[in-house]
Amino acid sequence: SILYGSFDNKMLVDDYVPTRIMLIFVGVTIFLFVELLMFPRSSRTIVQAQTVQLFEDLEQFFYQSSKSCSAISSVSGKDEESNDNFVDPLWMLRHGHKEVDVTSSLKDSVSAVKKTFALAKVEMRPGTLEPSLGMNVSLDDVGYDRLLSESENMIVQIDLLVVTLQSLRGYYCQISKEHPVRDLQWPSLVSASLLRIAQQLSEISDEFRLVFPHGLFRPGASNITSIIGAVSLFRRFAQVRLSILADVEDRHASYLDLDDIALSGEGARHTPGFRLTLALAVSAMLGVAQGLQNCGRHLERIVESSFPLEEVKCNENYGHTTAIQFGGSGDSNDS
Repeated sequence: SILYGSFDNKMLVDDYVPTRIMLIFVGVTIFLFVELLMFPRSSRTIVQAQTVQLFEDLEQFFYQSSKSCSAISSVSGKDEESNDNFVDPLWMLRHGHKEVDVTSSLKDSVSAVKKTFALAKVEMRPGTLEPSLGMNVSLDDVGYDRLLSESENMIVQIDLLVVTLQSLRGYYCQISKEHPVRDLQWPSLVSASLLRIAQQLSEISDEFRLVFPHGLFRPGASNITSIIGAVSLFRRFAQVRLSILADVEDRHASYLDLDDIALSGEGARHTPGFRLTLALAVSAMLGVAQGLQNCGRHLERIVESSFPLEEVKCNENYGHTTAIQFGGSGDSNDS
């Protein structure tokens, strides 16, 4: 190639070689100058990376919480319920859960979610101010602001969910071994619901790895059709919520039918706090599922507003193509 270049540029080989080496060196120097001095740390890239990472962290959290919850059923209770703390039926929710330890894996998964969110929130504003220079799409302010707001709401629900799991474990440590409520296997139901959310997140994360192989929520690696297909998977959380509600409704009807759960006396010692714990756990799960569904809507807006125009082949057999315009039309459809 050096010999061809020298002939093509009408230069002697001896003169062309140092010139070409100099040009290569200049190109490398310019690249390093831009990457290390002008944009040593792209906030936009960090936000795009944390957007994908957040859902992977949430997936791990729900797997770990499902695993921790499934172990509650095996907790051996006391032979007799004689804890003076339960003079206050809500003591476990108010104070007792603090004495119940959670697994280190669950703690780490919660910390990972919060760390990812915090980094994205810090870098969001600088990322929107970064010049694009034609090398990357700019961040959609409204879409990412709403995505971060929804993520913050989900973190609140996650903290509540951890408290309810601690409280539920505390109740099972205090409930007698022969208490009829153990036959209903509430921890197994909650664990299955958490696992259902984790599996849906796992499907989304797998699709994101295919359409965003570099771990960045930006166009370029895949076509728009594949990206839209991956983002649309968040809509399935509507069905996940309905499934959780149906399971809880059936189990709660059985819970109310238990003849051995008295409405007064010793049998009612745990009833108010126990039922409230279950209600809060279900509410937290539904809240996160709703939040994930909303995240999908915000991601759809980001794709619509900031991803570039692309012609998508709709039917290879007939050669028809449809030009899908993304950009500038997101405000009218988002509320």
